[in-house]
Amino acid sequence: MNPQMQSYRQFANPAQGRSPAARRPGECDSSTSTTSTHDPMNVNPDIYPSPGLQPFGGINYEDYRDYAHSLPPHLRRLVETGQTAPGTAFLTHYRESLYPGLHANSHLGQLPPAQHAAQQAQAQMMQQQAQQRNAAIEHQLAQRRARKPTDRNIPDGLEDVVIGDGVDQYRKLREAEKRLDHLMARKRLEIHDNFSKNVKRQKTMRIWISNTASGQPWQANPDEEGFTFDSGGDPTYRVKIQGRLLEYDDDDILHSDSEGEEDREKEDQDQEMTDDNPKSRPSKRHSLKEPSKKLTHFFKAMNVEFDNPKNLNTGPNGDPNQTVTWKKGANASQSGDFDTIEFERKADENVNITICLTRDEQPERFRLSKALAETLDMEEADRAEVVMGIWDYVRAMGLQEDEERRSIQCDDSLKRIFDTETFFFPQAAERLIPHLHPLPPVRLPYTIRVDQAFHATEPPAPTVYDVRVTTEDPLRPLLFRMTQNPEHGATLQQLRKLDDDLAVLMQAITHHKARHQFFTSMAKDPQKFISKWLSSQKRDLSVLLGELDRGDVAGMEFAGQEVWAAESVKEAVRYRLARAEAGGR
Repeated sequence: MNPQMQSYRQFANPAQGRSPAARRPGECDSSTSTTSTHDPMNVNPDIYPSPGLQPFGGINYEDYRDYAHSLPPHLRRLVETGQTAPGTAFLTHYRESLYPGLHANSHLGQLPPAQHAAQQAQAQMMQQQAQQRNAAIEHQLAQRRARKPTDRNIPDGLEDVVIGDGVDQYRKLREAEKRLDHLMARKRLEIHDNFSKNVKRQKTMRIWISNTASGQPWQANPDEEGFTFDSGGDPTYRVKIQGRLLEYDDDDILHSDSEGEEDREKEDQDQEMTDDNPKSRPSKRHSLKEPSKKLTHFFKAMNVEFDNPKNLNTGPNGDPNQTVTWKKGANASQSGDFDTIEFERKADENVNITICLTRDEQPERFRLSKALAETLDMEEADRAEVVMGIWDYVRAMGLQEDEERRSIQCDDSLKRIFDTETFFFPQAAERLIPHLHPLPPVRLPYTIRVDQAFHATEPPAPTVYDVRVTTEDPLRPLLFRMTQNPEHGATLQQLRKLDDDLAVLMQAITHHKARHQFFTSMAKDPQKFISKWLSSQKRDLSVLLGELDRGDVAGMEFAGQEVWAAESVKEAVRYRLARAEAGGR
C-alpha cells in the first residue's frame, strides 16, 4: 500500500478502533462524524490536518492572516482578491503537497489538462475535416472546369452539309471578334500605362487686381459743419485679388460640335442682318463654363512686397504690419478654396507693390539647372519626369555598359550633371537633387492708386494678368470611371455566359456532324462500312486489352510492297550488308 495512503487513513478515527463486523453493510456509525467533500469550508480537521492550524475547516479571515505566509503566491492572490475562500486555498495547497503531479498544470477555475487536451484534439480533428471537405469541393470544381468545353470554332467541313452561308458568316464574326479582342487588350495596356504617368495640361488663370480708397483727404467734404482735417480718420486702401480659371465648353473631351449648332446658325443669321461688315464678327465663339478649380487651389502662398516701405505710415499711430502674407493650411481641402484675396492697409500716397504667388504643384515640380535643362530640353519637371528623361537619354545615346547594364558611361552632357565618368543608374535620383530648385513665384507688379484722378471713374479699371497653371488631364477621371464602373462586372459576366453557351453549341454541332458523317458513310456502302468499322473496333479492343501481337492483322498495313520495295529501303539493306562484309561477319 502507498505510504501516503496509510498516513491518510490513519487519521480516519484515531481514538476508536472498532471491528468491521460490528457494522452491517450500509449502516452508518453514529459515533463517527461525516463531512462532505463538495464543500471545502466544511472539512474535517482529522482527515485534512494542517500543521499549526486547528481546526482546518472553520478558518476565518482573521486566522487566515496568521497563516497566510504558508500559502503559495498564486493561492494567496486568489484569496486576497476574493476569488476563493481561505479554507479552499489551504485545502488546495494540501492536495498539491500530497499529489504534486496532479495539479501541477492547473489552478483554481481552470480546465484540467486532460479535458483541455481532449478539446484541442477535437478542434484539430474538426479543422482537418473542414480542410478535407474544402479540398474535395475544390477538386470537384476543377473537374467541372476541365470537362467544360472551351472551343468556339466551328468544325471543318460543316459548310458542305449546311444549307446557306451561315458557316462563312460565323467564321467572319470569329475573325472580327479576334481583332476586337486584340485591339481591346492593346487599349487596356495603354490605359494602364497612362495611369502610371502623371500627365498634366496647361490652362489659363486670369487674375484681376484692383483697389479702393477710403478716408483720403480728397474724399473729405469741407462744407460739413464742424469739419477738421483730423475728423476723417486714417486714410486706408483695400486691395482685391480675384482669379478665375478659363475653361470653355470646347475643352471638354465629351463636348460635341453639334451641340447648340442650330442656335449658333440663328445667331449668325441675326448678326448678318444687323451687321454689314462680316469681318468685324469673330470667326468662332467660345462659351465659358463654371471653373472646376478656384484660385487658391493652384497657389499655396502669397506674399506682397512693397517697393517703398519707407513711405508707409509707420509712425506711432501707423500700421505696424508692413508685410502681407497668406499661406494655405496643411489640411486645406477643395471645399476650402476661394477665388478672392483681400487685404487693407493705411496709406495716403500711391504705393508700388509686387504680388508673389507660390504655385502648389502635386507632385511637386522643380526648376531644373541649366545643364539638366539643356540635356532634357525642359525647364520644369517633377522628380519622376527627370529620372525618366535621363533614362530615355541614356537609351537613345547607348550609354549602358554591355556587361553591367546598370552602369552608365557619361558623355559630355551627363558629366556636367553628375560630375563623374560612370555611375549606377539607381543612384540617379539621389545625384539629381542638387539640380532641382524650387519654382520661382509668379510676380505680378501693381500700383496702388489712392489719388482722385484714378477713382474718378466708378469702378476703377483693374489690372489683368493671365497666368499659366497646370491641371489634371481631363481624360484621367474619365478613364477611371470607365475602368472602375460597377456595371462592367455584370456585363463581363454576361459575356462570359454567352461564350460558355456558344462553346456548348459548338460541341453539340461537332457531335451531330460526326453522327451525320457516320450515317452518310454507312448509307453509301453499308457492307464496306460495316467491315471497316468492325476492323476498327477490333483494333481498339485489342489495344485496350493489351492483346496486340506482332503478327496481328492490325499491324499488317505496313507490310505492303509499296513500303519495302522503295529504293531507300534497298539502299539501306545494301549498306548494312556491305558493313557486315567489311567487318568480317
